[in-house]
Amino acid sequence: MKAQHSQAEPTSAPKVREDVAGAFAERLRSVNATDTDSAAVADRGGGLVRTPGMGTGTETASGSGTIGGMAMTTIVLAVLCAVVAAAYAAVGLGGGTGYLALMTLFGMDTEAMPSTALLLNVVVTGAALLRFGIAGRLKPQLLLPFLVIAIPSAFVGGLIAAPRRLFLAVLAVGLVLAALAMLRSAVAPIEPAMPSNLRLWAVAVPAGMLIGIASGFLGIGGGIFLGPLILVLGWATAKEVAAINSATVLTLSLAGLAAHGLRGSVDIDIAVPLAVAVLIGGMAGAHLADTKLS
Repeated sequence: MKAQHSQAEPTSAPKVREDVAGAFAERLRSVNATDTDSAAVADRGGGLVRTPGMGTGTETASGSGTIGGMAMTTIVLAVLCAVVAAAYAAVGLGGGTGYLALMTLFGMDTEAMPSTALLLNVVVTGAALLRFGIAGRLKPQLLLPFLVIAIPSAFVGGLIAAPRRLFLAVLAVGLVLAALAMLRSAVAPIEPAMPSNLRLWAVAVPAGMLIGIASGFLGIGGGIFLGPLILVLGWATAKEVAAINSATVLTLSLAGLAAHGLRGSVDIDIAVPLAVAVLIGGMAGAHLADTKLS
């Protein structure tokens, strides 16, 4: 009996070790799966905002204190967006680059940032276009060649999805280019002249395509690039460019917003309070430009 027991013991020890190793491997796989899910969530957003509302999506246990903090964050963001809207509306722009910069600083989910900025663009430029358009400053013969190419390009750009890091990198480049474009357009031509049809279309086709894709993908509207381009080429006055900016931002934002709506990336809970704020700021800025700065 002792011999049999001593022979059985060596065979049972490896079996126990195999069971322990198997349990440990299963636990390790479970932990890795949890880490992967957390990393995926962080890659999609990684900030203060989750759909819906402001917050990381993990604050449900923190109660009313977190809800109050989220509401305060939204209010602060709304006030800052209203200020941006007033400044941009004065020159016929929607303020998309400013909103995107603010939303990045507040850690907003990159999936919702472009659609939110596009919606705010629509609100601000819609009000500004009424002023500038009624004043007879819009030059459709100059604008239409750009829009024919830019509108479908903006829709395509709105369908493009990118990881958070890639989106932020492209956004940073776009903001730098927008700043350079605004610096180049600081001096408007005194005697603008309409180009020939051949020259107009030669510029409108490639420029409209690039501006449209950037508009839909980033949510910047496009006017901040088209306006300076027209000013540098000497094709319109500063006031005419303000009207062209409003029409460009409005149409391209609608096209890009439609694409983001199809993707389901529109966050109404954040967009609506911000839209109310930028409407007030945009109307104030457009009024200031049309009266005090004329």
